[in-house]
Amino acid sequence: MRKNIFFTVCLIALLSSQAFAQNTISRDETFKIIKQKGLVDTLTNNVKASQQIILANTVLDFMGDSIKSPKWDSWFFLIDLHYGAEWAHPCKYVFVNTKDASFIVIEGQLGPSFETDYLLRHESGSLPMPAFYKKKPCF
Repeated sequence: MRKNIFFTVCLIALLSSQAFAQNTISRDETFKIIKQKGLVDTLTNNVKASQQIILANTVLDFMGDSIKSPKWDSWFFLIDLHYGAEWAHPCKYVFVNTKDASFIVIEGQLGPSFETDYLLRHESGSLPMPAFYKKKPCF
């Protein structure tokens, strides 16, 4: 009898974990979605993404500042609008729901203090720096 109960519990746990995995949108699929929605300019933006799913209502650190993640589990993307410029400069924080691919965009200025990977990276100096970053000549 105990073996049957143990086997049933293990089977339920296995099936529920597979159901969860099937309902979760992968990071790569999510990145394709935000590119299709026009949130990323692949010629001028660097993009970093969280290495793991950000749990709902998690307080995230951004170089001493903090933001609370949405009320749903999400993938986080940092879209760097002026790569090569030192922080702080305009960027976008995009949180994409892992279940239905809905998303929110938050305007930001700082890089994340948690683990991220580059999904799109341009070599520094290959495009002009934004005007606010250029040094004025000394006379």
